[in-house]
Amino acid sequence: MKQKLPWIISVSILLLYFASNYMKQTPRTEIDYEAFGNTPVHLNGRIQPLDSVARNALLGMRYKRTFRDENGKKTPAIVWLTELMMRPDLAHERPIFRIQDEDVRSLLKLPNKPSKRSKIMIALIGPGSGKFYYSFNEIGPSLKTISEQAQQASELEDAQRSRFQKAVIQLARALSDYTGLSQSLHHGQVASFTQELNDLERFATEGIEAVNLRQQGAEYDETAFNQMMSIGFLYQGFEQSAKVLTMPRDVGGEDLEWNKTSHVLREVLREGGASETARSYSAVIDSYRTEDFKAFNENVQKLHADLRAVDSSIVSKAGVEQLFNFLEPFYIAAAGYVMAFLAVIISWIRWPEAMNKAAFGLICACAVIHTIGIIFRIYIIGYAPVINLYSSAVFVGWGAVLLAIVLEAAYKNSMGNATAAVIGFSTLLVAHHLSVGGDTLEMLRAVLDNNFWLATHVIIITLGYSATFLAGAIGFIFILMSIFSNRVDKKAARTFGNMVYGIVCFSTLFSFVGTILGGIWADQSWGRFWGWDPKENGALLIVIWNAIILHCRWGGFVRARGLMMLAIFGNVVFSWSWFGTNMLGIGLHAYGFMDEAFTYLAAFMLSQVLVIGLGALPTRFWKSQIA
Repeated sequence: MKQKLPWIISVSILLLYFASNYMKQTPRTEIDYEAFGNTPVHLNGRIQPLDSVARNALLGMRYKRTFRDENGKKTPAIVWLTELMMRPDLAHERPIFRIQDEDVRSLLKLPNKPSKRSKIMIALIGPGSGKFYYSFNEIGPSLKTISEQAQQASELEDAQRSRFQKAVIQLARALSDYTGLSQSLHHGQVASFTQELNDLERFATEGIEAVNLRQQGAEYDETAFNQMMSIGFLYQGFEQSAKVLTMPRDVGGEDLEWNKTSHVLREVLREGGASETARSYSAVIDSYRTEDFKAFNENVQKLHADLRAVDSSIVSKAGVEQLFNFLEPFYIAAAGYVMAFLAVIISWIRWPEAMNKAAFGLICACAVIHTIGIIFRIYIIGYAPVINLYSSAVFVGWGAVLLAIVLEAAYKNSMGNATAAVIGFSTLLVAHHLSVGGDTLEMLRAVLDNNFWLATHVIIITLGYSATFLAGAIGFIFILMSIFSNRVDKKAARTFGNMVYGIVCFSTLFSFVGTILGGIWADQSWGRFWGWDPKENGALLIVIWNAIILHCRWGGFVRARGLMMLAIFGNVVFSWSWFGTNMLGIGLHAYGFMDEAFTYLAAFMLSQVLVIGLGALPTRFWKSQIA
């Protein structure tokens, strides 16, 4: 039991942090934001809860999934979205637009906000991002200027746009999303949505009759005609502005028909009355506007009952995604990987056995949480785990962590723990930055819409990528430890070499098989097995480079040091094949146009080359003597 104590303590701390984070997901107020956030809607080609809409939208505007309220308290995105949809006058005061570009702020004549940090903290870690946040009301006077500048910038190719022009386009898109969300439930031109529906039902028949009579050239009721035309123009704008589809309708097929809330006008004109779903939405909106929060909570439950009447599983499926949002498994796993790495560092200084066991326990716990997150994504999207760059980052890290756990269980030398922690955190950090682009559970592109090949070719080749990255990470640590510490001796060097050799063998097999399976899929989808597409070339480069490493080892051309340097350069090949090919923006596989990530990719490649250069130094300059 005493030997397991470090493991138990470390995992308990992680699980307590997990539980604490979960408890903070919704504010403890009389308003049931959790229930409202579970309301299913249709956006980006899929059904999702309003909680996901709020998080993704706020992330795109504020680069965070939370905001600070008037008291400076961190508040969930659903609170902001609820205000935006029902009380936009309150939301317009929230500083949620992040504008960092100084030229954009100057153009819009926005004030430079003072930092809330002390002078000492500013000197140490900078002024913070809070000074770059602005509200809709602050930006409002410059909407025309933003639109004009964005229009001019959009006429250029992305490569020709300046930093200022890219920032303007990004702000214009954020404002467009903001406006569309603000008018997704109601246009807001009248105080009571319920009363508006009652009025519509009352004069709809007379209004339509007046319109028909005028078209026929007969006498008509001018008052009824004017009312009908006025509401028609209002709802035409409502239809165009709304971003979210809120009203499902069973049309007898496998899928539901989703419409915007503005569709209620057609319901009234066609059927003489609004649907129960529309009525429930109007009651929810009105009760929130009048601050009758008890009625609001009851009306949300009524709305969910109406949605279940259309499809019995629709609310529960949205609830699964909301639970996934609340658990935040990838965020928790990333935090756990950092804790594990700190434990590894401590183990190299003091208490090696106890702290290494603690690190191993943390890594295993993080791997379980990481796996839970992937399983949630599979269930939500209904497809294999890798469908875009974001999910590939999550999966590459997961695969590398599992392989590193096997290495640590076999060798118990802390290298498996160290590489698992570094790769797990770094890949989840990459995934986090990729998520800023929008919904990571997006609808699949048609060419990817094949679960068999997603579960075979994509998973197998991605595991090959994971192994390549892991081998390079071990080589990276080996070179740095050998140069700057005396912890690596001849025996340790042989152990490192065996670890990298085994991982490269695994990577070669999976990369090769995955590439062949990809060719078969391409033959079925595009009518050719191989087209020298940049992504295909990248996959082939990984296979070739791993084969070169193995031949150098088998032929005796390299020993431990050379093997590590070759493995590190494998990271350069891997990173280009994984990300770089997408940045070219050409080819059938270019699914993620990440031009802005080129600097980070180049910096990563440069860091690998620099460490290879250090590895080439004569061993007399190394603190560890491995020769």
